[in-house]
Amino acid sequence: MLRLLNRPASRPLNLLAVSPAAIERTSAPRLPRAPSEAPAVPRHFPADAPDPAPDACREIRHFSSSAHTPSAAPAAPPTTVLSLYNANLASGSIPDEHQLQTVSRLDRLLAEVQAHPAKYEPSADPGARSSELPSDPVVGGLLSGGGGFFESLFSDSLETRAEAPPPLSLPPAPLGLYVHGGVGCGKTYTMDLFQEAVAATVSGTCVQKVHFHAFMLDVHRQIHIAKGQGQPDALPFVVSRIVSRGRVVCFDEFQVTDIADAMILKRLFEGLFEQGCVVVATSNRPPDDLYKNGINRDSFLPFIDLLRQRNEVVSMDDSPTDYRIVHGKLQAKGVYFLKGEEGGQESYEEVFRGLVGEAKVRSTNLRTQGRNVLITESVEEKSIARLNFWDMCGKSKGAADYLVIGEHFETIFISDVPKMELKDVNLVRRFITLIDALYECECKVVILSEARPEGIFVVDEDGPTDEQFAFDRTRSRLDEMMSEQWLKRKRKGKKL
Repeated sequence: MLRLLNRPASRPLNLLAVSPAAIERTSAPRLPRAPSEAPAVPRHFPADAPDPAPDACREIRHFSSSAHTPSAAPAAPPTTVLSLYNANLASGSIPDEHQLQTVSRLDRLLAEVQAHPAKYEPSADPGARSSELPSDPVVGGLLSGGGGFFESLFSDSLETRAEAPPPLSLPPAPLGLYVHGGVGCGKTYTMDLFQEAVAATVSGTCVQKVHFHAFMLDVHRQIHIAKGQGQPDALPFVVSRIVSRGRVVCFDEFQVTDIADAMILKRLFEGLFEQGCVVVATSNRPPDDLYKNGINRDSFLPFIDLLRQRNEVVSMDDSPTDYRIVHGKLQAKGVYFLKGEEGGQESYEEVFRGLVGEAKVRSTNLRTQGRNVLITESVEEKSIARLNFWDMCGKSKGAADYLVIGEHFETIFISDVPKMELKDVNLVRRFITLIDALYECECKVVILSEARPEGIFVVDEDGPTDEQFAFDRTRSRLDEMMSEQWLKRKRKGKKL
């Protein structure tokens, strides 16, 4: 079922749980046949065209249009990315001009893929014996949900005696699409529509969708296995196995932060393109910012050139709305949670897990004024950081520290905000400065606190204090930052 990033505006406010779905796969059912019986071939190919390999697309989607429809039935309108988008609008989704521009580009690619059907057999899959694969809790569980694409793509049963196929003599593949933009603007949503349109219209084509981080983890695992078996170069085998499961490859959350990834990507993608692959990728960063400030980045730059040569680059950076924040499955949860309230802590954690998905949470060091600011929990590719009140306000930190956090991350989780009194004036001042900095950077903030904003700082003494006046502004800003208008606005804070 297609996951929507848009939801009807009439529903309550929500922080969208991004469906992580590192890998999506289905299998085409097959009817039993006698051993000598030839596989059925969809009659969308010319009569003299070679039959596609029957096992080419096991464990992921194999899409064929229906070959015969009753003559009495009216012809259905052609399925396009735009028609699927409009169908969702009719169901209550919200139109977005930046999504529509991306949809138009994806329909261009869809038409070119339709004109470039897979009339050739996919390359052989060296050493793939899916019925003999050992159970692997990492590959078969975490990445693929038990068996399937990655388990057969990167099994321990690599046959080093197999020969990797040479590049095929294929018609020129169309330019793919590299879509970049801020979190929640609808990149994955539009790519999912493209995937569905390919499923409905392109005969004999296999399309696969993988989370880029999970994909690269398994590439390195396969290389390690091959080297342990005395195979000096596993990349041709990796390419062959990828191609055997589909030449339309959708990469979600394309991000390069690791030198080991950076140094092999050019060869890996050259192999995919030589085998006729079409790539659609989504990313938070434009191509020129991939692996920015990375070690030996000069060696990585040829991959950026290759990526630009083989893909149309589409920017959604100007999209004004973060649909993860204002529409979705968690909209009843909100963005402010009470620690002592039943389900408060659980709901806060649920929103964090929903936004992070399958991405790995890591520590990050930011630099400001010659010193490090340690963020113990962050997901760079999703622009999310999780802070603890006592780490941020219980230690010697100031405006510069908070500003570098707000400039670097778009969504900030803050846990364990306590009730404070006048004796806690240093904590109060730092908290005021923290919220002011995140407000100025136009961050989305999710808070777990012991009290509602108006109850965080309470002074019993007669007469207001300077801190009370200052905290009144903080309370007002927290109220604004919880509003739908704030959550829908386009962030202007500069990304470091």
